[in-house]
Amino acid sequence: MDAPLRRTLHQLRNTRDLRAEIVSLAASLLVTRADGELIVTEPVISAATVRREWQQLLPALAADVRGRMTLLIEPATSRVGEKRADYEIGASLQQLQKPNYRFEVLRQLLRADLENVGPLPVKALLDAIGASQTPIRAALAELGEAGIVRRRGRHYAVRAEEVSAELLAKLQAMPQILRFRFERGAQIRPPAVLLQRALTLLSATASDGWQDLALSGVAVARADVAPLDLLGLPRLDLLAQLPRAVQSFDPLLLRRLDDGLEPEPSVLAPAPVIVTLVRADETVLRDAPLDGARCARSVDVYLSLHEQGLSAQALQYAKAVRG
Repeated sequence: MDAPLRRTLHQLRNTRDLRAEIVSLAASLLVTRADGELIVTEPVISAATVRREWQQLLPALAADVRGRMTLLIEPATSRVGEKRADYEIGASLQQLQKPNYRFEVLRQLLRADLENVGPLPVKALLDAIGASQTPIRAALAELGEAGIVRRRGRHYAVRAEEVSAELLAKLQAMPQILRFRFERGAQIRPPAVLLQRALTLLSATASDGWQDLALSGVAVARADVAPLDLLGLPRLDLLAQLPRAVQSFDPLLLRRLDDGLEPEPSVLAPAPVIVTLVRADETVLRDAPLDGARCARSVDVYLSLHEQGLSAQALQYAKAVRG
């Protein structure tokens, strides 16, 4: 493997020099497979400014290049001989868990129930999820033993009212969820403001990287069912539908929503933005009902309401969307 390329900026005083060095490092990485490190030592400008410029410029670079670039900030307070990474973008690519087929199967059956499709055969599940028979049939057997999925001949069905967040957790039938917070020093924007920005990003002319994302949660539930007992917008919910072969998710996409957002590692801490990852080959998004923005289907909205503790509203929503 090629040795890493390292560039150092000492006592950086302006963003112009920072941008020039980022572009220079990226250009050097185009002709090598090495990783690249930009080390900013004892910057005069704030670390938050350095991070912001880095995050704003990186999306303009080729994905292969930016995935190999790392930013290290060493403030003046570091002890002699100590290297401390204040921010490391190279580690920010979120590795995806293997598809949870119990969840994916349950999701497809819930979709059929809420959209009045009726029980589904195994072939329909195989086509929608894109997996082989072995994991799909294993998931059906486990869900059947738990009493949540009923078999009708060669078809399978589930009733939305019998599903709860507690049951999904007990069955270990939960999707991977990424949480985002505002970094220290960033301007905190309410979910309603983030929603307006998301509507633009999720339009038909959406920017690169957002084509697999859709709006979900309370915002879509309220648009689908106006009388729903929901006040305010507690958080912004997004759905990312990723093929099973995809192995990572780039959190930098959320910087297009707000450049102050960063991953929130704690599942207990409040998070203004949530991204739920689903792993099926069949796309189940829609271009309604919010200003033409791409929205999740009713099944994902329903599951999102349950996930955030709005079980009563989820049941009300299920009854309404069935008609």
